[in-house]
Amino acid sequence: MIFLPIALAVLANVFYHVASKSIPAEQNAFMGLVVNYATAFLASAILFFLTPHEKILLEAAKTNWACILMGLSITGVEVGFIMIYRAGGELSTASLIVNILIALAMLFVGGFFYQEQISARKIFGVVLCMAGVALLSLKE
Repeated sequence: MIFLPIALAVLANVFYHVASKSIPAEQNAFMGLVVNYATAFLASAILFFLTPHEKILLEAAKTNWACILMGLSITGVEVGFIMIYRAGGELSTASLIVNILIALAMLFVGGFFYQEQISARKIFGVVLCMAGVALLSLKE
C-alpha cells in the first residue's frame, strides 16, 4: 500500500526540481510562485471535488494551524530551492544534500518532540549522513 504514495512523491519531486531549476532567472521568483500556487489551487480544487468529502464549509472548518504552517513552509522550500539553483546549485546534488539535512533535523525533532527512539544505530546513521553531505559539498 505504501509503494504507490512513495512512487508519487518521488516522481513529483523529480518534476519539482526540474521545474525549479528551469524557472527563468530573469523572472521574479515570486511571480513564478504565484503561477505555481494558482496551478496547485486548481489541481487541489478539482481533486477535492473528485474525492469523497463532506460539504465544503464542514471540510474548511476542520482546518487548523498545521495547514497555515504547511503553506508557509512550502513557500520557504520553493524559494529556497529556486535560490539554490540560481546560485549555481546542481540538480544532481542540491536536493540530496537538503534532504539529508532534513532527515538529520527530523531525527532530533522526532526524538525531542514526539518521544521517538534515538538509538545508537540512528546516531551512526547521522554520522554517515554528515560524512555524505561533506563529500557531496566538496568541489571537484
